[in-house]
Amino acid sequence: MSADALESVSGVRAVAEDVSGSVRVDSEVKGASYGEALSIAASADLRWQKLAEGVLPIGPGQVLVSVDVGIPVGADVTVTAGNSDEATAPTARVVGLVDLAGSAQRLGGMKVFATPEQVSSWAGKSATREFRIAGDGSSSPRQLADRVEAALPADATVITGAEATDAAAAQFLGGTKILSTILLAFGAIAVVVAALVIANTFAVLLAARTQELALLRCVGATAPQVHRSIRAEAAVVGVVASVIGVGLGVGLAWLVGWAATVADVPVPLSTLSVTHVTVLAGLAVGIVMTMVAASAPGRAATRLSPMAALAPMESQPERVQDSLVRRVLGVVLLLAGIAMTVLGVSGQQVLPATIGGLLSFLGIAALAGRIVPALVNKAGGLLARAIGPVGGLAAGNAGRNPRRTSATAVALLIGVALTSTLVVGIATVKAAAPGAMDSQFPVDVMVSGSDSAPLPAALGTGIGLVDGVSAVAGLENAELILDGHGDLPGYGVDAAQVKDVLRTDISVPGAGQLVLSPAALTDFGLGTGDTVTVRGDRGSINLSVVEGVKGQPALLDRGDLTVAATLPTTDAYWVRLDTETDDQALVTTDRITELARQEAPGSNVQGMTEMRSTLDSILDTMLMVVAGLLSVAVLIALIGVGNTMALSVLERRRESGLLRALGMTKRGIRAMLIWEALLVAGVASVIGVVFGLVFGVAGTASVFGIDDIALGAVPWAQLVAITLIGGICGVIASLLPARRAGMVSPVSALAG
Repeated sequence: MSADALESVSGVRAVAEDVSGSVRVDSEVKGASYGEALSIAASADLRWQKLAEGVLPIGPGQVLVSVDVGIPVGADVTVTAGNSDEATAPTARVVGLVDLAGSAQRLGGMKVFATPEQVSSWAGKSATREFRIAGDGSSSPRQLADRVEAALPADATVITGAEATDAAAAQFLGGTKILSTILLAFGAIAVVVAALVIANTFAVLLAARTQELALLRCVGATAPQVHRSIRAEAAVVGVVASVIGVGLGVGLAWLVGWAATVADVPVPLSTLSVTHVTVLAGLAVGIVMTMVAASAPGRAATRLSPMAALAPMESQPERVQDSLVRRVLGVVLLLAGIAMTVLGVSGQQVLPATIGGLLSFLGIAALAGRIVPALVNKAGGLLARAIGPVGGLAAGNAGRNPRRTSATAVALLIGVALTSTLVVGIATVKAAAPGAMDSQFPVDVMVSGSDSAPLPAALGTGIGLVDGVSAVAGLENAELILDGHGDLPGYGVDAAQVKDVLRTDISVPGAGQLVLSPAALTDFGLGTGDTVTVRGDRGSINLSVVEGVKGQPALLDRGDLTVAATLPTTDAYWVRLDTETDDQALVTTDRITELARQEAPGSNVQGMTEMRSTLDSILDTMLMVVAGLLSVAVLIALIGVGNTMALSVLERRRESGLLRALGMTKRGIRAMLIWEALLVAGVASVIGVVFGLVFGVAGTASVFGIDDIALGAVPWAQLVAITLIGGICGVIASLLPARRAGMVSPVSALAG
């Protein structure tokens, strides 16, 4: 079916025929390269390529290449089918360069782009074709897909754009649900922090209106009526704030996309999708969370009698029974969390370690009412000796209402702890991953064949001649049986060659030996020193079992393999590089990839340098994204610090007046409150950083093992910076309440 026929389907705005195929590209600049030719869509709506320089191809003989291949605009290239023996072919002129940064198309060798007709002529019968369709908005993607499917032959497959996106994400990233789950998890964290701040905010508001509420009670309003009025107020605040929040969120998302487009970042963020579900979910979460967070301050405001409420509101201690339950629960959760974390680390199991971290954090949060005031008092004692009585007063004020102080500290602690955990986790992973990758992938480059065709000997010879390659070893495979144990997926190697290519110390077999990994020994029920019989289509041979290292394949001597098997085939080549920099290693790996495409189409090339570079890029990107998300939670928590200071000013109004009457200046009052905020924020930051350090290391250890953790990789400077930033931000959050407290005259403060 043609593109013109599809354009006639109702609801179709544009159609692009995508043609692709494996090709060989010859140029004077780069020589012979193997890669893929892709067609350019005529419609701008369906053209995904980003032109960095030059113009688009409009006919035969014109081609685009990717920027990173190093072929300039104006150069001539010869493009032929990847498996073609054609000696000569018409040349094509490079008319433009395509920027593939941030695209999965950057992987897998060289890419060239031309018109569909040109790509079809290059790829020939091996070309693959598909149609991409853009709708006009009159119907849903599923409805449009059904219409298109009805117009196509019965054997045609039609999927929506969303389904194609999920398939691509699954191919390169393992799916989109993981990323969505991570983003939703950080959204939930922000919601929890916001709930703590809202609760403190309503406590501040209700404390400021104590006389007003008391007057309502005096003129006949009942406690339930006052409570309902507070709930109604919370509902109105929740609705208004949620509407504004959703609007700001959409606006900020658009602004981020616009800024990313202007800055030409690799990840495309130019499209903004806002659904009805997104808007309604945002409104529902905001309103419900506000109502729930305001319920506790609302109930507290109605517990006072009308006469008692006429006096200024003072902080009330927590009931002994509630305090005991909280402490017992906190200790149980903390001990259970520690036990689960130790279990996860010792067994290298991520799930138990994750559960342990969560339980430990809940335990610390429950015990914060005891831990935070105690640490604040200790720090306050040091502060008093350093700066005088003002420091002691600040510490005493912070510990006067442990519940509110700990709630404020926990809100800030959440953001700091998670930030520290990720900073430590990513730093230790980047340090431990190379060693783990070395054990799983003990060579610089591995070329593996497809199931249908073995690797030719000429490929191994050619790889050995590539600049930057120091050694090559082939792994031969044959159908073998281990007598009494079943099939043996083993490889025959030359011991001397393999030792030359290995980057790590794995067991290499000598004549008469069979090396098995610990897991294989367990599966086969064998032990070191056992003698086993290996059979092939030619005969059998008795071998002595040797224990190898974790994860290594079963290896036997190449001579022993030829005794058992008639036609062993080369299944893979292990390659050792002799390059000084990662860039040189990547160039050498590319040359090996091109050679493998030429000599063994369908083979797979894996390079350690590229894998490490990709891992570092992923971890760095993840750290930036997560830091941005957590900064929202930290900002919300700092608003809570300011609210706590505001409530503290209201509760201690007469105390502040007395201090002023005894000679303390406005500057002294402001300093006292600022030091108090610094103590609370500093203690929360220290606890959060310690928590993040412990569980960041534990998380990495649960993946790689405790022996692979290098404490030298812990970013100590960043952790110190996080602690200092937390304290400084707490001071900034307290400036306005401190200024307000200093402006109150002693007479009015003592009058209540």
